[in-house]
Amino acid sequence: MNQMTELRELNTDMGKRVLVVEDHHDTSFTICKLLKLEGYDVDHAIDGMAGYNSASIHHPDLIVTDVQMPRMNGIEMIRRLRTQDELKAVPILVMSAYGRRVISDAISAGADEYIEKPLDFEKFISRVKAILPGDDARQSAADTTLQ
Repeated sequence: MNQMTELRELNTDMGKRVLVVEDHHDTSFTICKLLKLEGYDVDHAIDGMAGYNSASIHHPDLIVTDVQMPRMNGIEMIRRLRTQDELKAVPILVMSAYGRRVISDAISAGADEYIEKPLDFEKFISRVKAILPGDDARQSAADTTLQ
């Protein structure tokens, strides 16, 4: 076993892994930072193709994705992920500013939840926690820092 494999195994014991698929830098930075502060291990992909590849390799516990992205949009990524046996049960939270039709298309493709943009970050974190209930061992990094 090499060092990277050992680190990955140690890392998976620390928290649940969330893959954020978002092409807008400021949005992805903020979402990733919030999730890390809540104790999640976070991977980031800049488009649907990179998200599909990352999910196939890392098998996250949750995928949070935008819809409109270059190379492969979020809906196509969801469709492809749902064809893989090992990823069929991974919950997918879609973020979109494009309204009900796009959200309906995402749900039809296999998304489990949606949240509208612009994001209310408190609602976003609440939604993530509802999808991925934490165990008693994982505490918010912010709570730990304050103690």
